[in-house]
Amino acid sequence: MLVSEMSYRVLIEEQKLLQKDDFSNIPVLTHLLNSGYYASQILAIRRLFDQAPKGDVLSLSRVLNDIKKHQYLFTREIFVSFDGTPYDPVPPESIVPGLQPQDSPFSMFIRSKHRHERFDLLSKVSFDKSSRFDRIHIDIFNRLDDWLNASGAQRLVKLSHKYIAHAADQHSRRKIKITGLDFAEVESVQKVIVRVSRAIFDIILNSGVHSQVVPMIPLDFFGKGWDGKAIVLSTARMKKQWDELASDRNSWPNNLEIDLCN
Repeated sequence: MLVSEMSYRVLIEEQKLLQKDDFSNIPVLTHLLNSGYYASQILAIRRLFDQAPKGDVLSLSRVLNDIKKHQYLFTREIFVSFDGTPYDPVPPESIVPGLQPQDSPFSMFIRSKHRHERFDLLSKVSFDKSSRFDRIHIDIFNRLDDWLNASGAQRLVKLSHKYIAHAADQHSRRKIKITGLDFAEVESVQKVIVRVSRAIFDIILNSGVHSQVVPMIPLDFFGKGWDGKAIVLSTARMKKQWDELASDRNSWPNNLEIDLCN
């Protein structure tokens, strides 16, 4: 979803800078770019917000609902010790200077301590009053639901139902006003999707896996452009814009734990 949206934005911006007789300015090509962007973003958002009860549907909404349904599994003990990390963080008698291996007593102590501190926030129970059977507080799940509900995605989901995925009749289409997609609207929904998915994967499920929001792109991803007279290298210009978009999106999970738990 992100790569498709960012690619479109970089291409459209580059198209504005090229000559009017450039191949990229052929109206039918612009039409295909615009319609592809419109359909791909709306369908991606619809899929991620799909709440169908079927077991074969994968979506962000269903993941969150399944976690809430099985909330009893998310105890403090499982959160801290699911991979063999000691539940009681006891500092080692001696610490060896330098890099500590994953299975060293000091690494396990730090990992256990950090997980207890995070679960204190998730459960809203301080460590001195904690038990192995503490659960993640319902406020955490309610906040994630609120983020999804306030994202503005439902308007795009309705557009998908009425115009893209299905052909609604005239009476049904009157219930929703068809408009174009502006970048701010798409970005707003994408940001919520990223933050909720990272909250689930990185914080609630305690994945321990750290990666950028925007995946790496292959070399020569932007290729070359034609200005009507000669081939011009637009790679640097397009890559600069891509990097700016990627930097912004990679910052979306910043302060996520604070926003989720406070």
